[in-house]
Amino acid sequence: MDGQLTEPSAVVQKFENSLPYTVNVDFCIEGAIKALAPPKDLTISQWAAENRILTGEASSEKGKWTNERTPYLVEIMDMLSPQSPCSDVAFMKGSQIGGTECLINTALYYMLQNPCPIGLYQMTDDEAANFERMRLAPTFAAMGMDKYFTNDTAGCKEYPGGIFFVGSGGSASQLRSKPLQVVLCDEISGWVKDCNGEGDPCDLVKRRTTNFPRKKRFWNSTPTVRGECRITKKFEQGDQRYYNVPCPHCGELYVWKFANMVWDKDADGNNLPYTARMKCPHCKGETMEWRKTELLAQGQWVPTNPNGAYPSYHLSAFYSPLGWYSWEEAVTDFLEAKGDPQKMKVWTNNVCGEAWDEDNQESHDYSELELRREDYGCDVPDGAVILTAGVDTQDDRLEVEIVGWGRGLESWSIDYRIIPGDPDLDIVWESLDHILGNAYTKADGTPLYVAAALVDSGGHKTSAVYKYCAKREWRRIYASIGARGPNRPVISRPGSTKKSSAENAKLITVGTDTVKDWFFNVLGYNHPGPGYCHFPEKDVYDAEHFKQLTAEVKKKRMSRGFLTSVYEKIYERNEPLDCRVYARAALNLVGIDVDKMAETGNSYTRNPARRIVPQKGRVINQGVKL
Repeated sequence: MDGQLTEPSAVVQKFENSLPYTVNVDFCIEGAIKALAPPKDLTISQWAAENRILTGEASSEKGKWTNERTPYLVEIMDMLSPQSPCSDVAFMKGSQIGGTECLINTALYYMLQNPCPIGLYQMTDDEAANFERMRLAPTFAAMGMDKYFTNDTAGCKEYPGGIFFVGSGGSASQLRSKPLQVVLCDEISGWVKDCNGEGDPCDLVKRRTTNFPRKKRFWNSTPTVRGECRITKKFEQGDQRYYNVPCPHCGELYVWKFANMVWDKDADGNNLPYTARMKCPHCKGETMEWRKTELLAQGQWVPTNPNGAYPSYHLSAFYSPLGWYSWEEAVTDFLEAKGDPQKMKVWTNNVCGEAWDEDNQESHDYSELELRREDYGCDVPDGAVILTAGVDTQDDRLEVEIVGWGRGLESWSIDYRIIPGDPDLDIVWESLDHILGNAYTKADGTPLYVAAALVDSGGHKTSAVYKYCAKREWRRIYASIGARGPNRPVISRPGSTKKSSAENAKLITVGTDTVKDWFFNVLGYNHPGPGYCHFPEKDVYDAEHFKQLTAEVKKKRMSRGFLTSVYEKIYERNEPLDCRVYARAALNLVGIDVDKMAETGNSYTRNPARRIVPQKGRVINQGVKL
């Protein structure tokens, strides 16, 4: 019996020999069941938490995605998920809050979890190429997706069940003839108005999704200028949701916005941005930024427009997580932009996440300006370190304002004079000489003189202005003319026209809209400091003066088929406004750093009317002359 197996032993050995085959069969059956089984029912936020990998090349942080870092993005991603019935989602946002990562998460989800045709569009072809190379390629590599694509070319990725296009909103060829179930449109407010003559690119994108019942369109952008801003219109057509956080003191929900932000000043009145905090509008309790993470996790989106067509979201950069964009940086950037309309536009768009309203320079209440008048106690307050003048020319008079300037272009109206008489008469210009050559003293007796002046040469007295200014250009008194239009420089280089050349005079062009944008912005400042406008308690600064100073507002108008902004009168006279514009422009003629001069406690005391006459050399000996 030795060497022979009993029947039970043979059965056991036969079974053991067949085990590898059984395991293989089980593995195949399990794989087949998994392949036939539907994917897990995950929303985009849930999928991202399980699968998304961030790379240091493509984002500011690397590692596994966590929804706790940006909890405000969870609802937005879930609305973009197939479980949500909505077709459109709009996200109007500031910078540095993770909006682009939300867009990338959505693209990855519909590639890997719910395959379908997808289109992702940037502003231009170059930006689309850069986005694919710098943001998408590192992400695909980190998530091991390179082998997932059956066809991988620039701007087009094919994969089982779908295709992924990357293009721009400026190319009609990339927007037409591509049926897409999901379209992800980034920075749409910067897209061209008319795409190659075929209309609004957003409408072209929308047409690509028409045949899909479960379509998704994501409109994502920082805003631009109100009236022209696509994302603002998309947001306003939706239900306008704002992210509300609870006050740690009273528990009431409120929105973090700049109107609720406060910070301290030191004993000298200097701003301290590092003390920035949020004040609750309900209980006035203040919240420090270090509590951001805790409070963001408790936040919730609250719709404010019940008649909205789809979910639309607004989020400012004040919600940026700790370690990204801080409240201190927001206040610092605001203080640097204050007084400069172009910088304020950037700050409003990217920090507040709001459209810049170029009509926001509404007519200021002239009565409030009249109440602002102060008793300087002297001609020139201590804060003013240099004087300039602006002169407006009328057929029967001249009007001139002397303005003092200090740190941050804080201004003090020093005097306003009306010189009656026909400008063709010399006596009128002699009176102007007296005003421009006069000494204006500070409290300690220091005299200041008008360092530069611009005289309006428009109207019917052009030749008289050229004749006067030609003889005084050496003391920085120039003829000037205003030029409308956006983004013009405050002043041009001195030039000439045929008429000015006849009088041997130079002509300086002033970008009036640029200066008015700045002036109407700072005129609304309510506290002394950079940009603030002071007015003296003098009879000439009466209600009529302030009516004329605020006589214009900016309006939107169509011109040759384009929407433009122009200043229009709302009051018949505007001479004080013109004088102030020319006085501000004249400051650029002097070429000094006003802030540096103010910091050193110095003033511009040189009298430009006193010519420096070179002394004749006297002979000391045959070889030396002095």
